[in-house]
Amino acid sequence: MKRAIPLMNKRGLRGTFYLCPKGDDYAARLAVWKDVLAAGHEIGNHSLNHTCSRNFNPQRGARGLETMSLADIEKDVVEAERRLREVLGPVAARSFCYPCYQTDVGEGLTRQSYVPVIAKHFVAGRAAGEYAFFNSPYNSDLHHLTSVPTERMPSVEMVGLAELAARRGHWIIFVFHDIGPARLGTSEFDFLGLIDHLADNRDRFWVAPVAEVALHLMKLRQAT
Repeated sequence: MKRAIPLMNKRGLRGTFYLCPKGDDYAARLAVWKDVLAAGHEIGNHSLNHTCSRNFNPQRGARGLETMSLADIEKDVVEAERRLREVLGPVAARSFCYPCYQTDVGEGLTRQSYVPVIAKHFVAGRAAGEYAFFNSPYNSDLHHLTSVPTERMPSVEMVGLAELAARRGHWIIFVFHDIGPARLGTSEFDFLGLIDHLADNRDRFWVAPVAEVALHLMKLRQAT
């Protein structure tokens, strides 16, 4: 928040920031995002508890997506949405980001996708995908959008991927967790390399929040 947003605002670029409004202090933590929303960015839903696979937990009997039902995950994301709206106000449309890029609950014979749950409540859902494959404006599943994680990725690679997506006429979604040194961090130098390229070529690149692009594609599909 302290690094990416000022850099983006300075260049007139808007994006989506996904939040998990868990805890008793959620109202105070969300309130600081009001100015971000007012600047034209999207505040997306990242679930309430950021539940991922229990395989990530070394403890025996740990809970995770494998122990949840569709009703459980729906309750979680709906409560997160209620809190976002309570503090930040209603929005015309919002996108969802699957925690850990994982989109199923249950395991084995009971494993099932919760993408349909997200489709009930959000205009789009951001997941993961194969490297160098992006979102077709006509054929992508808006509730299972592919994205490009950028941790430790150099700016020249990010720029190259952006150019490849543009040449195909596809939508690329870059994923940033932290700007700076961190386990899933992208260096500020590399982040600047990408956004400077996008800003300098805004006649060729449309940079916008996920929900806004998804709404545009919905209208595009309805018109054809």
